[in-house]
Amino acid sequence: MRVNGQGSHAPYGVLVGATVELPDGRTLAYDDVGDPDGAPAVYLHGTPDSRLGRPADEAATSAGVRLLAVDRPGFGGSTAAPGAGLRSLGDDLVRLLDAVSVERAIVVGWSAGGLAALGAAPHPSLAPRLAGLGLIATLPPAEAYDDPEVLGALGQGRRAFAEVGRDLPAAEVAAEVAPYLVPDPIDDAIARAHVLEEAGDVGRAELARSVGAVDALAAGLRASVEQGRGGLQSDLERQLERGLDLGAVRCPVRTFHGAHDEISPPAVGIWLVARLPHAVLDLSPDAGHHLLFPRWRGILRALRRDAAL
Repeated sequence: MRVNGQGSHAPYGVLVGATVELPDGRTLAYDDVGDPDGAPAVYLHGTPDSRLGRPADEAATSAGVRLLAVDRPGFGGSTAAPGAGLRSLGDDLVRLLDAVSVERAIVVGWSAGGLAALGAAPHPSLAPRLAGLGLIATLPPAEAYDDPEVLGALGQGRRAFAEVGRDLPAAEVAAEVAPYLVPDPIDDAIARAHVLEEAGDVGRAELARSVGAVDALAAGLRASVEQGRGGLQSDLERQLERGLDLGAVRCPVRTFHGAHDEISPPAVGIWLVARLPHAVLDLSPDAGHHLLFPRWRGILRALRRDAAL
């Protein structure tokens, strides 16, 4: 295992960073930013996105957090992991923590990154090193779609994804959905327009409150297909994977939800808290799916308190 480069994040998302060479020959790309002496936290992005699509790093610095923002496999600069499941990321995160000499860390994920965090958390080598888990507007595990309260609370698009996923193989659903998530071809202007369109009224208002947020998400969107679209399709397949052992997540968990979020409504948080041993629901009555951006510093501070780091 080798570590190359030095992570950094320009204000509007420049594709630079460090990499860890994994034992199977894959590469895991990450940025190491924020307060170098702060509480370590690993950030997992959503879908389609990359480590670039995150809030300004000044918020992590002021929250006293050393942020390790990771490109999940198949996105940005991280090599795809063929055949990997939701649990597979746990081993990669252990390698990352070893590479940067971090013994214990918080793991925080937004949207599909939250689902990836839930999958990684019970990994036997990672679990003892988890100081806490932060789930921000996380996608529901596939089992949650069986709950009428969860399914009924979802917006039309997410509900359709869940319902089609019951009837068709995950690979077929992913192949059908993936082309709609990242325009082809894509450039800066197209990426910005797509981010704003997909955010909706509430999301656009949240992004407007965070300087550089739209540019960061546009850069993240472009980087998400830097290696092609196979990573996106595989990630969509994993969103329909069943069998997560939520009862095995033993660290403190805080799940953040906005009352106006149609992708991960509060019903998802209620479902998760009922199944995770040490979880609390953090509900924002005026927020939507992009609450990460205007509330990032407060989210990181809350996770630090929970983890006692």
